Amino acid sequence: MAQTDTIETLIDDRGTLFSEEIGANIARDVPQQWFHWLLGAQLMSARIAAPQAVQAAAALKDEGLHKIDTILDSTRDARIKVLNANGYARFDNRGADQMHDLARQVRDWYGDDLRRLRDEGGDRDGILKRLKDFKGIGPGGAAIFAREAQLAWDALYPMLDKAASGQAEKLDLPTDPDALADSAGSRERFTRLATALTRAALD
Repeated sequence: MAQTDTIETLIDDRGTLFSEEIGANIARDVPQQWFHWLLGAQLMSARIAAPQAVQAAAALKDEGLHKIDTILDSTRDARIKVLNANGYARFDNRGADQMHDLARQVRDWYGDDLRRLRDEGGDRDGILKRLKDFKGIGPGGAAIFAREAQLAWDALYPMLDKAASGQAEKLDLPTDPDALADSAGSRERFTRLATALTRAALD
């Protein structure tokens, strides 16, 4: 299969962004959508299968627990109940605590607006470093967030995380982000391709 055909198939079959799947419209580039996606990245970075993390992040939105105010006003038991009912049960209930910590940190450090993190971080390394300062967001979580944030944040584009790059190599696609972005044809297509490669790697 030619590279162009492989790219088209990946985007068509697996190019739905994880942020879209949880109900966060990051293309709008507004604070609430970014916080919801950061919450999703936090959940996805734990040692829990991606489908369960996505289900939990979507369920939090259904219950109104995807906003800083509602998370900070919620009880620990309420957060645990939603997570446990949606495949995100953890024996230590750390997820419920970490999402509360995340809401508090985003409020205290960036006034509820992660675009301030982007501006203060400056370049890709600076943004990733600041993302890793959040509780529950290690290198993996930072990469998950940034992989899709590049849709709207210039400093991140183009980038591939380890999983996407490894899958690109297996499929004989360019592993250099600039070269693969050229092959994809646009920023949105490249972002969807990076997500599709990650989905393929997870499978």
